[in-house]
Amino acid sequence: MHETMETFLSFLIASAVTLFFVRRYLKTLTANKRAASGPAPVAAPALRTSPCPRCGKPVLDGASFCGSCGAALSMWNLHRAAIQVSNGEPAEKGKPRPVINASLCIGCGSCVDVCPETGTLALAGGKAILAYPDRCIGHAQCVTACPTSAITLAFGNVLQTIRVPNVNENFETNVPGVFIVGELGGMGLIKTAINEGKLVIDRLRQRLAASGEWNPQRDEHGAIVACREDQAEPYDVLIAGAGPAGLSASLAAHQSGLHYLTVDQGEVASTIRNYPRHKFLMAEPIEMPLYGTLYIGDGTKETLLTVWESILANTGVRVRTGEGVRTIRRQQEIFVVETAKASYTARNVVLALGKRGTPRRLNVPGEELSKVAYRLIEADTYSDQDILIVGGGDSAVEAALAVSKGRRNRVTLSYRGEEFNRLRERNQVQLRDAEAEGRISLIRKSEVREVRAGCVVLDHEGLTIELPNDYVFVLIGGVSPDEFLRKTGVEIVEKVISE
Repeated sequence: MHETMETFLSFLIASAVTLFFVRRYLKTLTANKRAASGPAPVAAPALRTSPCPRCGKPVLDGASFCGSCGAALSMWNLHRAAIQVSNGEPAEKGKPRPVINASLCIGCGSCVDVCPETGTLALAGGKAILAYPDRCIGHAQCVTACPTSAITLAFGNVLQTIRVPNVNENFETNVPGVFIVGELGGMGLIKTAINEGKLVIDRLRQRLAASGEWNPQRDEHGAIVACREDQAEPYDVLIAGAGPAGLSASLAAHQSGLHYLTVDQGEVASTIRNYPRHKFLMAEPIEMPLYGTLYIGDGTKETLLTVWESILANTGVRVRTGEGVRTIRRQQEIFVVETAKASYTARNVVLALGKRGTPRRLNVPGEELSKVAYRLIEADTYSDQDILIVGGGDSAVEAALAVSKGRRNRVTLSYRGEEFNRLRERNQVQLRDAEAEGRISLIRKSEVREVRAGCVVLDHEGLTIELPNDYVFVLIGGVSPDEFLRKTGVEIVEKVISE
């Protein structure tokens, strides 16, 4: 019995020792395996996304396009930009540099001439460019010299600070029910304006459908039928402006069966009509509601206007011209919109107006000719032409100086006053020099009486003067839309676009 117990105890001890070494060996083996395979994998950080402003599907931050609907997200860069809030302290830090808005630059070269750091700025392709950014030390003389406010001074990683109406990603202002699209919202490209016009109506249709207010008529095949023009008010939407954004919005509303009204204080596409003749506008296709793919091969103003008229004639879209909006006021759940001719009620209002406001016109015979423009763009594209500039402010003088450089053109400046008292001193000096050198012919105390195909007729102190003419630029100011927006309740804010 004693021997049996000893044998059993010896077995237990041997088993315990064996188990200890086996366990130790296994732990060592596991540790070596872990060391060979490297550290334990770390969970990948979650990708940051934000909803697409068009379809609402998640889009990776930094993406250029929405993977679901294909929308170009750059369209909303300005709407997503942060609003600059002033706290009394300067927020501008870092090295200054000029930022040039190419859509406003007329290529006059004033910024190049006044910059003390020679070579910083240059002209290329009819536009000012920042040739050597490192040379800029922030004199800001280019900012004050630019006649079209195309240059701003940026600091640090800020690309641009721009004053625009307070509009969100749905194109809705701080006044619910009032929307802004196109140039007035800060995006001046024709393609962008057309896209915004369609998108804002898509958004409105979804909103009206969600509230049960969108019930379009349909034919026997289920297709939507355009709403009758004589249907009782209120309108689903009143669209102010018939430029690229306004016409696109009108076509989309017509296509969706919305009860809409479009008014314009001038002619249809007056924004385009105000561009110089033969101005290159667009060279890529774009989808127009009710029309299909719009492609202007040569991109000129005349060709695009012809297409615009064709769209109006063939789609049945309704636009009332010569009827500008004067006031917009809320009355309970609807808006009362006063125009130059009547008063209307609407659930929503889309403002598709020009950013520069309404240019003042001469109101003379022949002003409707295509050679008459209210902006000068790319001055260096004019050569060996008879050009009349009308006006006595800095914009008119800068334009005259720009097209007269190098004696490329025969330039006449018509001013109804006698002295150019409103000019910057620099412009006064340059104008005197240009007149003395014969580059610009000044006709003071004169007014345009008629514009003809090959000439213009001026009244000069009771005498009639007839001048040969190829182009007329009317630069006598305009009525800014800012005051109208403020009266409507729309805030004007500064937005910061950063790198």
